[in-house]
Amino acid sequence: MAIDANSARRAAWNTTYNRYLSLNQQLEQARPEERNALERAIADQQDDILDTPAPTFQALQIKLELLFEGQLEGLRSEAAYRRLVIEDLGELISETRELLDERA
Repeated sequence: MAIDANSARRAAWNTTYNRYLSLNQQLEQARPEERNALERAIADQQDDILDTPAPTFQALQIKLELLFEGQLEGLRSEAAYRRLVIEDLGELISETRELLDERA
């Protein structure tokens, strides 16, 4: 039963995140008159991503990057702390993958 719940969680995340990626790709190729509507759709999709439970640590990292978007630049201590949290999570993800690969 836990596997089914995790599969449903992963499927919901994948659907939401893939839609976000698709909208961003469309924005890159959009004509100027289409950009405003696409930017609003992307913002709505970002909200959906933040509302969707993260099925993996990597998904959580993506959520943090979206949440902190625009707040990671500069030398202010808050920005530095946000960057460090995201970097820490990325390193933990990498270390966990390495451990899992060693066990396989």
